[in-house]
Amino acid sequence: MEEQYFFNEVQARFHLRKPKANKPTNIYLVCRINGKQVKLSTGVKVYPEHWNEEKQEAYISCRLSELDNRNNTITNEKLTELKASFVEYKYYLCQHPNEMEQGVELLRKFIYKDTMVKKQETENAIHWLRNAIIADKNIGESTRADYIKQIKFFEIFVNETGRCPISFSDINLPLIKGYELYLLNKDVGKGKTTKTTTVGNKVEKIICILKRAEQQGMIDIHESNLDKYKKPRSKEGDSNDIFLTEEEISKIYALELSGKEEQVRDLFVLQCWIGQRFTDTQSINEGIMKDNGNIIEIIQEKTKHKVSVPLLPIAKEILAKYENQFPIFTNQTALNYLTKIGEKAGITRLHTIVEHRGDEVTKKQVPVYKLIKTHTARRSFICNMLLRGFDAHLIMKITGHNDVESFQKYVKLTSNDAANVILENEANQIKSSKKTPITKEIPIANDVPTDIEGILNYVFALDKVNELFPLLMKGIDIYGLDDEINELMSIIKDRKRLPKVLERAKELFCDDTIKEVAINKLLCARPMLEQIGKLKNDVTAYQMFINNLSELGILELNIPKSADVKDYYNELPNMVDVLDKIEL
Repeated sequence: MEEQYFFNEVQARFHLRKPKANKPTNIYLVCRINGKQVKLSTGVKVYPEHWNEEKQEAYISCRLSELDNRNNTITNEKLTELKASFVEYKYYLCQHPNEMEQGVELLRKFIYKDTMVKKQETENAIHWLRNAIIADKNIGESTRADYIKQIKFFEIFVNETGRCPISFSDINLPLIKGYELYLLNKDVGKGKTTKTTTVGNKVEKIICILKRAEQQGMIDIHESNLDKYKKPRSKEGDSNDIFLTEEEISKIYALELSGKEEQVRDLFVLQCWIGQRFTDTQSINEGIMKDNGNIIEIIQEKTKHKVSVPLLPIAKEILAKYENQFPIFTNQTALNYLTKIGEKAGITRLHTIVEHRGDEVTKKQVPVYKLIKTHTARRSFICNMLLRGFDAHLIMKITGHNDVESFQKYVKLTSNDAANVILENEANQIKSSKKTPITKEIPIANDVPTDIEGILNYVFALDKVNELFPLLMKGIDIYGLDDEINELMSIIKDRKRLPKVLERAKELFCDDTIKEVAINKLLCARPMLEQIGKLKNDVTAYQMFINNLSELGILELNIPKSADVKDYYNELPNMVDVLDKIEL
């Protein structure tokens, strides 16, 4: 029995590629032939809000601008032409039902009048793709460079497998799977093949580039089955990605470096404190300073999102160092230095990585400095801000992430990290609660110290000062270390301590040599307490510090009255002279 054909059931409609977009989107001719959906590019675009879905045409209205009406007229004329071509196609099938099996190929010939089909068969796909990427003004330079590199990889495959020159009509799923197999087996040195994750990423990028050719009718992604590609599943997961702790970032920042190595280090540390991509920090020179220099507003290159980034103290210091004019260098240049910088800073803790190459899965431990990349900085910012207790959605506003799923890929915190954050936040809430105020009491040692160092630690918290002062000198924001500062100030304010050591201290300080040692040890405490008191608007700890010095007979100093706090702070001597005498 012969097969029946109902040509009137072969219908076509125009669909928008991105119906919810806020910019012009491509229009496709979509129909179903022989149970198979066909989608062909029309070569014209329209604003989604200008599209009349019911009438299948763009609006022409006095409410639109002259330019919009002109563009929409061009669109409608093209669509009318394609409708006529589709009617011709159906009429031809009615006259030649035996060609129904070649319905899809026939439709392409009628829609494109054979011109595009011939072009697909003769155009060198590699050359076309490379020229299209070079000419595209809507992609950033880093993306363009990456796409050109991916096309080069694909071209090498085409040449080495004897397929050169290759046309768009030759590109289909079997070819792409061949490219995947080629990459999986390709030797990359030291007897190793390409990592599975890298293979999947390379193949997906080529398909992404080919979608640009689809917009020009050079290839049909659906017809060539490229939309059915699934990258090979890697057994690595994302456990190979690392982040640096704030302590490790401080070690890197403290290095004495020079030249380009110093510049790369500074830019990396800046990234760690502003959370932006490497490409975005390259354009930070054009950022707009706001809120008295506390916020910088930039346009992210990849997404074109405008984000406002808070500038923490180290970020401010680095920007001031270069006067907002960072030297420009490539991502590869930065990578060439970062591993060496991490090694110099002693970032040697071990991290277990998993490598999946071909059929082989291996595990090994490597020092973290070998895993530091430019993107490590963005990941470090996110993880450290989460560890500080900031809400993920708040951080996403800074990093420019639109969805939680992509943001989560950057979160490398362990279960133990999460537990500590929760406990710390809970403790902070209890401390700051007005309903149930809880005062943290500094314990007094059972054994009262009798030596000079013990007395200075007991009365003046000198050991705490010695921990914090080097951080202050390096420009680290110690004022965020509330627990340490509160403990230091509480010790100095504790009036029960001085009487316990007073007699023994006076005995010791009768010796001028011992007194001079005490003065030298306490030299860094005074300017630091001045700065902390000024910031906290709390002069008591500084007054008690001076009082204790007088009580012990170490120094005769005037104690400022609390009523004169504002005037006192306005008249504080410049501490540069004091700091110059201190050897760290």
